[in-house]
Amino acid sequence: MFMSKKINKKIKLVPTLLTHSFAEFKDKLEKLDNYFDLMQIDCADGEFVKNKTFYEIDKIKGLFFNADLELHLMVKDPLKVIKKWQNYKKVKNIFFHYEAVQNDKKILGLIDYLKKLKIKAGLAVNPETKLEDFKKFLPILDLILILGVEPGWGGQEFQPKVLNKIKEIRQSFPKIDIEVDGGVNLENEGEIVMAGANILAAGTLLTNGNINKIIKEIE
Repeated sequence: MFMSKKINKKIKLVPTLLTHSFAEFKDKLEKLDNYFDLMQIDCADGEFVKNKTFYEIDKIKGLFFNADLELHLMVKDPLKVIKKWQNYKKVKNIFFHYEAVQNDKKILGLIDYLKKLKIKAGLAVNPETKLEDFKKFLPILDLILILGVEPGWGGQEFQPKVLNKIKEIRQSFPKIDIEVDGGVNLENEGEIVMAGANILAAGTLLTNGNINKIIKEIE
């Protein structure tokens, strides 16, 4: 969607919907739908992370909007949530957390399950998770989601230590889509992209700013 001179890959900006009620979700969705063709729903169960967000599939399916969706599953049982959403055609990408599973066989099983559904399989990793822990999965993943903050809450400050992780992934896997989520703003987006990210997920930045201006800044 957005071109950048910083790296060869196109840079895509994806708004995140981290909400706590249907009314809040609907309001944010309507504001963003005219600007973006993909939006991320933050699904937090109150167990894997302390925060609990709104992600009720039945209510969301009743809304009319143009954008496709990706899910960021901050949940203890990713498969349970995937099964609820798997037949909703708007869902194109699903990220589940490495830290929620931490079992090679189960992680491989979830990746295979998503691929069979024709949904892009993504793994999300917390700031402190080392590349060596999940590197083995990168050759078969469609996307990797590098969190710049601890999962669960919006408005946190980006942790620069994850930049090295992004650089190492880009060097070893030049074709993978690297999405960065958490603390992304107009001051740090340049260094995040320079490190190798080609997708930027943003919540607070878009909620509190001029959407048109931000899109132009990140182009």
